[in-house]
Amino acid sequence: MTRVKICGLMNKRDIEVCVQAGVHMLGFVVDYPVPVPWNITKAAARVLIDGVPPFVSTCVVTGGTVEKVLDVADATCPDVVQLHYKETLQDVKEVVERLNPRGIKVIKALRIDADGNCDFEINDPAVAARELAGTGVSTILVDSFTSSMPGGTGVTVDLSVFTAVQRVSPLPVILAGGLNPDNIRSIVQRVKPFAVDVLTGVEERPGYKDKEKVRQFIESI
Repeated sequence: MTRVKICGLMNKRDIEVCVQAGVHMLGFVVDYPVPVPWNITKAAARVLIDGVPPFVSTCVVTGGTVEKVLDVADATCPDVVQLHYKETLQDVKEVVERLNPRGIKVIKALRIDADGNCDFEINDPAVAARELAGTGVSTILVDSFTSSMPGGTGVTVDLSVFTAVQRVSPLPVILAGGLNPDNIRSIVQRVKPFAVDVLTGVEERPGYKDKEKVRQFIESI
């Protein structure tokens, strides 16, 4: 079964929509280092996360220095922290070492540009995935990246890059980038990701999910 994470949640109504549809993980973008439409404060995220019912996981998507990430985790108390910026291998390892004893898992995003390169200290996605596996992260996420938008691009990742990461990674691999109700079934059938992560593909407008699109997305997997 392919699991589903819906990201960029900003209000209680959308949490209810996702929970009712059967979403496995809810993503909240918190204190992201550069402006994105879904950014919320630590305080706002904590209120929303506290309202998520049992058996639905919560994930805070953030980035920056180790201390900044830890501060966000302390303030929001999610199940998972997703590092989605320019964190180094050493940064990732330190975050994992500090959060795992508290029961908070860590996902690291590999952001892939149009040429198939990572926005990371290791340009090759497969090599980067192998190295990240040694940091203690629980999962790797492969997402698209453009110079104008660090995430939520609406651009689909080259699936050959995703499968290259899948082949070498001992960890589960999540697929993000450009997913929507129209393409998700064929993509899942082709690459069989551990999980998929959708943001703009189920939005009515930035920060407001489309209930019908969420339903269609879930039913199409």
